[in-house]
Amino acid sequence: MSEARRTRRIVVAAMVLAACAALVAGCATAGARTSVTTVARAPSQPSSPDTPATAAQTPQQRAEADAAAILAAFVVPPGASQLSGPPAGQGVLKKPFQQPMDPDLADDVSWWQAPGAPQQVLAWEKAHLPHRFSAGESGSGQDGQVVYWADGFTLPAITGVLDSRTLLVEAVTASGGKTDLRVDAQVTWIPARPATDVVPSAARAVTLGLLANSNSGLPGPVTITKPDQVRALAALIDALPQFPPGMYSCPGGFAGELVLTFRARPAGPALAVATVELSGCEAVDFTVGGKQQPRLGGPGDGRTVAAQALKIAGLHWRLPNL
Repeated sequence: MSEARRTRRIVVAAMVLAACAALVAGCATAGARTSVTTVARAPSQPSSPDTPATAAQTPQQRAEADAAAILAAFVVPPGASQLSGPPAGQGVLKKPFQQPMDPDLADDVSWWQAPGAPQQVLAWEKAHLPHRFSAGESGSGQDGQVVYWADGFTLPAITGVLDSRTLLVEAVTASGGKTDLRVDAQVTWIPARPATDVVPSAARAVTLGLLANSNSGLPGPVTITKPDQVRALAALIDALPQFPPGMYSCPGGFAGELVLTFRARPAGPALAVATVELSGCEAVDFTVGGKQQPRLGGPGDGRTVAAQALKIAGLHWRLPNL
């Protein structure tokens, strides 16, 4: 790897780590590709307007539609013209300056040339972008002899469906006092849970138990058999999304776990087990018939899920502290 390429990646990595510290989907440099849905928007293919999602759309379809809408929100600088692809001689603009480390990614991209210096064009865009966008990471770097500047802007996640939504604008100096731009709309989605990844309908009892480093002083397990409570506890677990993939910066400590064991009868074998982490990333481990399923929930949601389960069960337990 050349020293210039290494410099670019170091600068980008610093920007990425800042973004990952807030418990969002982890990021990687543009060189660390995963399987990605990428659409290049040529002048003859305008982005779709923002339209309401329909129940028939899959998470991937929602992500692709959302990426198109985010790209359409890019405000074209005065005098700018859209290009059909990466500008000649600007290899740095052939790939995004950063990319989430998530295999479920829709990346919608377009290229532009605008009058003015890169920093001026980026400042104009930041001032004119719709207010629903929040400023994200920004920075600059060098790839070979080319210096680039980049700004990121984010939208809130859509719980259980889209876990990151970002507009990236990268700028490099072009000839004639102009700036070449690469604009990416990156949206990551949470895969839908398969039909078999649920609490079996045969469940008629749920045993709740707390585990911690020291079980001293913790309440003993309690088995719930009231049909409405059993159904509500199963529905709570079944409604959780898959835990989003990626890299996370999670708090340390081991506060323990709340374990929900679903059975056909109180003394019967386990049909499904949901283990709710009360610290760390607070994911929910889930097995059905002894087979490990994808982790559930979202980063930092474990204690909330546990509190909801205790409320449904009518248990006034105090969750162990971190």
